[in-house]
Amino acid sequence: MNSRKVFVLDLFTIKAIISEDEDLYGRTIALLQLIKDKCHKVVMTPALHREYSRKIKDLEKTKKYTYDRLLKKIKGLLIAGDNKVFMVNEPGYNIPGVPAKDQIIVKPAIARQGAIIVTTNRKHLINNQNLKSRGINVVSLEDVFKLL
Repeated sequence: MNSRKVFVLDLFTIKAIISEDEDLYGRTIALLQLIKDKCHKVVMTPALHREYSRKIKDLEKTKKYTYDRLLKKIKGLLIAGDNKVFMVNEPGYNIPGVPAKDQIIVKPAIARQGAIIVTTNRKHLINNQNLKSRGINVVSLEDVFKLL
């Protein structure tokens, strides 16, 4: 049996809702369901939680995604908490070589050692040597299933 893991989920989860990429949508739903079913956890800083909340509210305003399955899963797991999310304080420093817009994803992993960032951002996160040299685990959405 796999041990429980802690994840930081990049905002690709929100992008999957509006994307026409069915594979991205399906993998995102599958990942969220596995996190829920296998008692894994998600770590967030207050800033990341606010960003998720803001993006969800923006989607809900359009009324186009009101009944979207993935949106409901994200809200249930990441916003309502479902006892899967725990909050950490944001570190007061940035990792050099990571763009400012991606620091919001990196900071929960800094604060919670051993957390695994799941992302679709190859250029700035998956292939980032500064993160690897600091021991921050970053995996692609495709590769995360090998860990579960």
